[in-house]
Amino acid sequence: MNVKGFWGVVRVIGLCALMIKGASAGERTHPQFDRYVSPAFPSGLRGGKLVSSVRVNYDIHHDGSVSDIQVIERTDPKTANAVVSAIKRWRFKPWDVTDGMPAVIGESVQYLFDQERLEKRLRMVISWERRGES
Repeated sequence: MNVKGFWGVVRVIGLCALMIKGASAGERTHPQFDRYVSPAFPSGLRGGKLVSSVRVNYDIHHDGSVSDIQVIERTDPKTANAVVSAIKRWRFKPWDVTDGMPAVIGESVQYLFDQERLEKRLRMVISWERRGES
């Protein structure tokens, strides 16, 4: 695993710890998915290219809708289009607005699509982070 992939996994583990901590305190710290759509795996990775990465910013509203989807980083336009297409179909469970759960939550997600050369298998690493309160 390369260094970039390692830190992506660390971020996912950190987010899971944050969600568990919030859940144990009786507070929700992250919107819960009502419908998650996974992006299509880039067909270009099945041939020669080994890694493709996309980072996207988006806002989640307290009614569960997603808006302001913006590609921040990408290594491949087709992969970025697949990720944006999937995020447009995401829906979250509505929540009551509180200090820990504001009306709009800005988030960033990074998808790292990777083909492990030795094992000849495809994998996808996902990491989320809250961008700050809107």
